[in-house]
Amino acid sequence: MPETGEEPRSEPTRAKRRRSLRFRLILSGVLAIVVAWIVGAAIVAFLGLRDASHAMSDLEQAKSELSASELASGGPQSALDKARKEFSDASGLLDSPLLTPAVVLPVIGRQVTSVRDLAHAATDVSSIGVGALGELRGVLDVPHRSGPARVEALDQLSRLASTTYNRLETIDPGPSGRLLPALARRYDQFVGQLDDVRTRLAHASVVASALGRILQGPSRYLLLVANNAEMRAGQGMFLDAGMLSIDQGHIHLGDLYDTGTIPVTPGAVPISGDLAARWGWLLPSQDWRNLGLTPNFDEIGPVAASMWRAVEHEKVEGVISIDIAALQQLLEVTGPVTVSDGSVVSASNVVQLLMHDEYEGLTFSSSQAQVARASLLGSLARATLGALQDRSLDLTTLATAMSTATSGRHVELWSSNPSDESAWAEGGVAGKLTNDSLLAAVLNRSGAKLDQYQSVRCALSITSGRTSSTATLSVTMANSTPPGQSPYIAGPYPGLGTVYGQYVGFLAVDLPADSDTDFHATGASGPPVALGADGPVWLIAVPVDIKAGDTQTVVVHFVLPGVHGSFTIEPSARIPPESWTFRRATFTDAGPVTVSW
Repeated sequence: MPETGEEPRSEPTRAKRRRSLRFRLILSGVLAIVVAWIVGAAIVAFLGLRDASHAMSDLEQAKSELSASELASGGPQSALDKARKEFSDASGLLDSPLLTPAVVLPVIGRQVTSVRDLAHAATDVSSIGVGALGELRGVLDVPHRSGPARVEALDQLSRLASTTYNRLETIDPGPSGRLLPALARRYDQFVGQLDDVRTRLAHASVVASALGRILQGPSRYLLLVANNAEMRAGQGMFLDAGMLSIDQGHIHLGDLYDTGTIPVTPGAVPISGDLAARWGWLLPSQDWRNLGLTPNFDEIGPVAASMWRAVEHEKVEGVISIDIAALQQLLEVTGPVTVSDGSVVSASNVVQLLMHDEYEGLTFSSSQAQVARASLLGSLARATLGALQDRSLDLTTLATAMSTATSGRHVELWSSNPSDESAWAEGGVAGKLTNDSLLAAVLNRSGAKLDQYQSVRCALSITSGRTSSTATLSVTMANSTPPGQSPYIAGPYPGLGTVYGQYVGFLAVDLPADSDTDFHATGASGPPVALGADGPVWLIAVPVDIKAGDTQTVVVHFVLPGVHGSFTIEPSARIPPESWTFRRATFTDAGPVTVSW
C-alpha cells in the first residue's frame, strides 16, 4: 500500500520511457523514409528535367534549321533525333513510381503532372518531326527533270506538309494554369515552338500546292528582269520584260524586250492609292524603269500586268520579278550555261558580267548599247531556264537556291488569283512589307550603273523613355566609283547636268506603322520628295547627291510607342547588301532581321 499522501502511478515510468522510445524510433523511420523519398524523387525529377531541358534546346535548334540549305545537310533531323531520345528518357524518369505520391499534393502535384504531359507531348512532336523529315528528304533528294515529275513532287510536298500538320494538331501539351514561373516559361516556350512549326507547315502546304497548280498550267506570267546596278526600292530597276508560258511543268520564255523601248501611252494605265500619291510625279505606269519606286510588290504587280497588256495586248495571270542575284543562284543549281555568242556564263562571273562587263566601251549615243544588253540578258535567261528544264536536278539544291534568293527579295511574285497571292505572302515571296517593317533603300536617278560602287552603312539607335522610344537611323552612303569607266557605267547621263561618277538619287526609308507621324530627316540634299503612307508603313524619301570619292550621311529621326518592342529590317536587294549595326550587333540586310529593344 502506498504511504499516506503519495500519488498513485497509472503505469510504471520505465514502460512510459519504452513507449516514448518506440514512438521516436517509428517517427525517425517514417521521417527517414520520407526524406529518402524526397531525395529520390528530387533526383529523378532533376534528371528528368535535365533531359527535358536539353531536349528543348535540341528542339529549338531543329526549328531554327528548317531552311532548305539546312534540310539538305540533315541538321534538323539530327537535332530532332537527339531531342526524341532525350524527351523519351525524360518521360521514363518522370513516369517513375517515386513521383506518383507527389501527384496528389495540392501544388506540387500540378507541377509534376504538367512536366509529365509536356515531356510526353514533346516526345510525340520530335517523333513526328523525325518521320516527316525522313519522308521530305526522300522526295527532295531524288533527281528531277522539269515537267510532270516536278509537278508531282510539289504535290507530294504539299500532302506531306498537310499530313504532318494534322498529326501535330492532335498534340496536347497539358494544363497551363497555376504553374510555377519557371515551368510556365518552359510551357509557353514549347507551345510557341509548336504553334510556329504548325504555321510553317500550313504555309508550306499552301505554297507547294500553288506552285504545283501554276506549273501544271496552262499559265502565263510576265517576267521582269531587274538590274541591281541601278537600284529602286527593295529591288533593282526593271530593264527587261517578257512572257513566261507554263504548261505541264514546262516553261517557255518568249522574247525579252528592253523596257526603254516599250513605253506605255500616257493615261493608258491609271494608278491610284499610295503609289500615285507618293510617286505619281515620276509616271511609274508609263516608264517601266520607274515602276519599282515602292517596295510593295503587291502594288507593282497589278500595274505591271496592265502595262504589259497595254503594250503587247496580252493578258497575264501574274508577274514574276528576278534580278542578277537570283540568276546567280539559279546558275549555282544548273552549272555554267552557254549564251548565243558562245561565251560561258557561270555563277562565279554572272554578277560582274551583267552589272559591269557588258557595258564596257558603250556610250549613251551608241546604237548598239541597248541591243547588245537585251540580246545578252535574253540569251542568258533562256539558257538558264533551258538548263533548269533539261538537266537532272535534285529539288533540295533548287530549294536552297530559291530560299536564298527569296529571302533577299531577289525573286518576287504577284498573282491575280487571290488564293495564289495569299500563298506567295505566306511563303515570303510576295514582296509585301508589314506593319512592323523597316527598309532603307537608295534609289538611283543618275541614269548610269553606279550602285555597284555605292556602299550603304546603316546605324540604328533606340533609346527608351517613360512611355515611348526615340529612334535614329543613320545612313552613310560612300561613292567609290573608280576612274576609267565607260560613260554607260559612270555617266554623265545626257541632260542631267551631272559629272563623271556623280550619284544622284533618293534615300527612301519605310518606317513601322506605329511610328509617330512627326518623323523627319537631317543631312539630305533637299526637302523630302515623298512623305506619307506607303502601303502598311510610313515613307520618307529625301534627295542625295554624292560625287565620286565623297560620302553623305542622312539621319532619319522617329519615335515608337512603348519602352520595349521589335520590328523587322527588310532586305534592300542591293549587291553587295547594306551593312547594319544595332547596339552591339553587326549584320547585313541579305535577309530579313528582327531587332528588339
